[in-house]
Amino acid sequence: MSAVVEKSPQSLEADQRFNFIACLIDAVGWPVGMAFFSMTTVIPLFMGYLKANNSLIGSLVAIVNLLTFLPGCMMVGYISKLARARGYLLLVGLGERFAFVPLIPLTLLWGRSHPGWLLAALFGAFIGNAFLMGLNQPSYWIVLGKCVPVSRRGRLFGLAGGIGGVLGIAVDGCLRTLLNGKTGGFPTGFAEVFAIGFVVMAVTILPLGFVRESVSGPRSEEDPHSGHYWRDSKTVWQQNAGFRSFLFSQVPSSFIGIAAPFFVLYAGRHLYAPTSSVAEYTAVLVLAGSFGSVLWGTMSDMKGNKLVLLSGSFCSFLASVCALFITSPVLFTVVFLLSALGTAAVGLAGNNITLEYAARDRDIPLYVAMYNLAMALPRAAAPLIGGILADRAGGYGLVFILSSLIAAASVVLSLTIREPRHTNAMQIGVR
Repeated sequence: MSAVVEKSPQSLEADQRFNFIACLIDAVGWPVGMAFFSMTTVIPLFMGYLKANNSLIGSLVAIVNLLTFLPGCMMVGYISKLARARGYLLLVGLGERFAFVPLIPLTLLWGRSHPGWLLAALFGAFIGNAFLMGLNQPSYWIVLGKCVPVSRRGRLFGLAGGIGGVLGIAVDGCLRTLLNGKTGGFPTGFAEVFAIGFVVMAVTILPLGFVRESVSGPRSEEDPHSGHYWRDSKTVWQQNAGFRSFLFSQVPSSFIGIAAPFFVLYAGRHLYAPTSSVAEYTAVLVLAGSFGSVLWGTMSDMKGNKLVLLSGSFCSFLASVCALFITSPVLFTVVFLLSALGTAAVGLAGNNITLEYAARDRDIPLYVAMYNLAMALPRAAAPLIGGILADRAGGYGLVFILSSLIAAASVVLSLTIREPRHTNAMQIGVR
């Protein structure tokens, strides 16, 4: 057995600074790059050019949501045994991004001549991306949990949000230029949009492969969860009332996504927003999500994550209500603003609370897997239900009403959760 080399406080601080910057680059690059593949604005519009109906659009979002969360549950046993997770994180992360590459030439080749083939390729690219992302999620949170102290995580995502907000101006400029003109940028502009998004994400993930991650993964015989994650999950579920209450509160918030993929289609088809409006709407999503993360991150560090969850659910409620009553395509940007704020808040607080319930590094995969499993089915079902309702109910009004009711329920249930950092409930179920 090799000796453990103790680092000086100065070396540890230097490692933390390096890790913070590496994680920050990825935390900026991923949302900015994904803005070019936005499932709320760009992709629904793109699918509209391919003559996809609401149910098909909802199906794609449903599959992506399911695969983003579910496959990680199969990998927690393997990932938890890795001495360092950074190599796995980088390799699978690059695979996620390269899954989008075929869309670039195929959009040019099939956009006009074979829209059905291109639609199938779109599903294939997003299924590949989402599946690999799902496999990778536990490793990301392990690396983040080991490399960034809990007191700096809110600051990390807050600062990333601020930088991303500034870059959102560039996103607006790119989309406005490329998705313009009589054709709405189809297909050439969309191919260029996909290329830019891929490059941004592929480059900014590279620093995660070099984080100074400590060696803390136990051997399989020392792993307290090895071979019996499901049994330990049952123990946590039965004994940890705080975490159980938190998971219950997040189920309705997952269903809020019932409306999001159809905001841009409603604006175009009913408010007659021009195709170029997708640039403005996407920029609002990036800016609001980014600068909102600064607010939510600061609030998370200072006031705790429960308040952030409540605020996010309330923003989602307001987004659906505004979608029902706003009649101007310009003012409809408020809907995207509120939706982005809500999504950013719930995502940041939900992941932070899950990490805080995991008392030790080796417990992170168990808690992340439980959180992802609880979120997977509701998030998959929501857009599919929304698409079916929009097609069969003759419009989007019922979808927006249902979304607002679900968001209101989420606010009420979020009041029941406890702040894990203020209790010792996180110790339950960890042997």
